[in-house]
Amino acid sequence: MQPLQITSVIVVLKCQRKFLLFRRDEYDDIFPCKWQNLGGKIELGETVEKAIAREVFEEAGLTIDRHPVFLQSYSWKKDDDSPIRLGLIFMINLQGRQSEYKVKLNEELVDYGWFSLAEAKKMNDTDKLISPKSPTGTFAQLTLAHKKH
Repeated sequence: MQPLQITSVIVVLKCQRKFLLFRRDEYDDIFPCKWQNLGGKIELGETVEKAIAREVFEEAGLTIDRHPVFLQSYSWKKDDDSPIRLGLIFMINLQGRQSEYKVKLNEELVDYGWFSLAEAKKMNDTDKLISPKSPTGTFAQLTLAHKKH
């Protein structure tokens, strides 16, 4: 039996007014070569905080000890046969310098970089970010985080 709802966390990582973004593999079946924030599904019985810490560690090899700040939620359904999907967007303000964070990418991701909001806007305008016109796409997530803190 298929679950009625799948819940995911999306994590915006911010340090010194820049955002840490990650590029997906060119063979990715959903968003090939697109830049994104980190995230993934919350596992059964897992708290939001544990899911955030796990996803950030699994995808980027980073241990997060900062409290996440809630930014926004959104819901969608791919088609009539799909479960409802709930996305919870959070931001983590990282302390120190960007160079202190040693990223170890998993097999889903091929590159990463620190970007200002202006640099991310240029990436969004050239369709390099996920869902460039969506109010919940990568650039929209960064804009929310920029306004929040």
